[in-house]
Amino acid sequence: MSDSLQQRAFQRRASGYDRTFLRDRWPRNQEWKANAICAALPVLAADDVVLELGCGTGQVAGLVLEHIPSRYVGVDLAPAMLSLARSRLARFGGRVALREAAAAQLPLGEGEAAAAFGVDVLHHVDDIEAALRELHRVLRPGATAFFLEGNPLFPLNALIAVRAEERGLLRSRPKNYEQWFRTAGFDVEVRPAGLFTPPGPARAARLLDATDRLFARTPGVRALGIFHAITAVRGMFNDGSTGVPSQRRHHRGKGDEG
Repeated sequence: MSDSLQQRAFQRRASGYDRTFLRDRWPRNQEWKANAICAALPVLAADDVVLELGCGTGQVAGLVLEHIPSRYVGVDLAPAMLSLARSRLARFGGRVALREAAAAQLPLGEGEAAAAFGVDVLHHVDDIEAALRELHRVLRPGATAFFLEGNPLFPLNALIAVRAEERGLLRSRPKNYEQWFRTAGFDVEVRPAGLFTPPGPARAARLLDATDRLFARTPGVRALGIFHAITAVRGMFNDGSTGVPSQRRHHRGKGDEG
């Protein structure tokens, strides 16, 4: 679970990881994640900074940046992942900065970020409490952070957890995230993300979407999905006490209704 173990693992897996989750192969997978992120983040201005922890090869970031105007800082431990992300996100020009950094040592000043997000990253962090204190430091008061984290009750996630770099999935539980975020000074909500079906071809998207909606309404099943959705609001005060804005507007991802 150390940073060095994670770095070695994802340095080796970078090209294979990118091919496995390629948007062109599994469009529904990455677009679903990007839509969930855009729906959770507040409206951002062009001069705001949005931070991604564990940006990987930049596939999700590329979709998110199509919907938000802000500047983007992505951090990851693996240089090979960052190299692929640099190529993928080059079309956004100066809006994008990519840095090799650990979650507990973020390359931002105090209160510099207006929002943050991450996908399947927190369970890779060795000292999650230190990472969340650091996230609290770089977010401005009232800022939103949104994470999608693997649910160990989903059978495939349980199988993945046999890998040394994925063992953190076994502690990826709502009560743990609630405790960690609150201790770091966040107001937090952890809920089922509503995704139950694995990636599939575009022609199967309607069937898979209908299946997800059915499972999300089924008692006893809704807690067994692929992800936990974590929405955290940084405390309004530097002493760690919380405060939540009374209203927040949200971005709409592609396909959102209403």
